[in-house]
Amino acid sequence: MENKRELKPRCTMYKNPMFLSADKKLKPCCFLNPHAEWKIFKEWGEERGLDISEDLDIIKYSRKEIFESATWKGLLESFKTDDAPYTCYKECGHDSYTSDTMTAKHSKYKQTNNKE
Repeated sequence: MENKRELKPRCTMYKNPMFLSADKKLKPCCFLNPHAEWKIFKEWGEERGLDISEDLDIIKYSRKEIFESATWKGLLESFKTDDAPYTCYKECGHDSYTSDTMTAKHSKYKQTNNKE
């Protein structure tokens, strides 16, 4: 039986690519940047006692400090415990788009053995 909660987080597959947002937050990936997704992510954090907006503030903290924050560590741990935010499952889980490279989601990429 196929695991519907399967997760292949691109943020860990590619040595933690991240997204610096206009609101000065260092986000784990671009999928968390749209307002609705950011809100869901913050709610996920609040349910776990995390202050995501504070922990990911690039003005207050260095990248190293952000990577060592409770939020960043909690997110990485959630990938192992089947407790990741909804957006992670939506974008990097079962039935998400199939690129396993750094190719943009909305590009004309086709996974057909490099053939058009």
